[in-house]
Amino acid sequence: MNTSTVLVTGGAGYIGTNVVNTLATRGHKVVVIDNFSNSYSSAINKLAGTYNENLKVYNFDLLDIEKLKEVLKSENIDAVIHLAGKKYVAESFKNKDEYYKNNIVLTQKLLDSLEKFNIRNLVFSSSITVYGNPQKDVVDETSNCSPLSPYAEQKLEGEKLIKTWQQKNGTSAVVLRLSNPVGANADMFLGDNPKTKEYMGVLPYILQKAKNGEKLTFNGGNHTTKDGTTVRDYIHVQDVANAFANAVEKNDLKFSVYNIGSSYPGYSVLDILHQTEECLNKKLNYKFGAKRDGDVSVFISNNSKAKTNINLKITKNLYDMVESQIRFEENLKKV
Repeated sequence: MNTSTVLVTGGAGYIGTNVVNTLATRGHKVVVIDNFSNSYSSAINKLAGTYNENLKVYNFDLLDIEKLKEVLKSENIDAVIHLAGKKYVAESFKNKDEYYKNNIVLTQKLLDSLEKFNIRNLVFSSSITVYGNPQKDVVDETSNCSPLSPYAEQKLEGEKLIKTWQQKNGTSAVVLRLSNPVGANADMFLGDNPKTKEYMGVLPYILQKAKNGEKLTFNGGNHTTKDGTTVRDYIHVQDVANAFANAVEKNDLKFSVYNIGSSYPGYSVLDILHQTEECLNKKLNYKFGAKRDGDVSVFISNNSKAKTNINLKITKNLYDMVESQIRFEENLKKV
């Protein structure tokens, strides 16, 4: 494996810090650009202290193109993993213009800069939300894309911008459509600790309510699933991070799209709840609220293409996801 200098945009966030740690562990030099609008400095600072000269962190907004160009010029970047952008589906309806600026305008400006500096290897973080409301439980990369939110529309548009850039320049461009990353690298303090508590994921939500002794409310208990709750292909964030590292190392000078999830059969919301109860050794009180309009009962992405082409490995199960997030949150209390 040839090591390289990889720029990770949004590298101080939840997925970003895990990607940075994986790259640095593999011997790559990593450069991070993040404006810390949706992340804390503590995790990336811990990584910087661990990897020293092999990790450099810049604090500015990627829309500041002059600063971006300075970094691309001074750091001799070989490849880019693009994670930066706004990421909450519900919020994207409220702040459409802000989301467009940070997800589409930003991506196009980044691509223009990569072209200027002849950087020819890009991995983009997309989402399985681009499929919309699928006609079947399991979707693959050839399934129809019908995004249902501004966020999902912008992820799909970002993919198209990148494909155009790749075809124009003959570069390597990999799109990873992420399903539902959960869990943590607890030892390195790299877990899901969102600044925007309004949009936190299901596992941090369950743990927050458990910590406060509060009753949980889940949206809909009458889905056509084994226990009435929605089923998704949750995947441990460290498996996701390895997929990003594998993709950037592949560098095969073409445009490729891969689903990144744990695949069939997935886990239900109550699966996560019961695993949390087992890990905490306590019963949790919950109730069901109204089923949300448009909620899909089962949404699983077929990951076989990623397993074959970028060596995606599902190394961790639901216990690992829940247990690692619990340890991460416990460790946060100690610092």
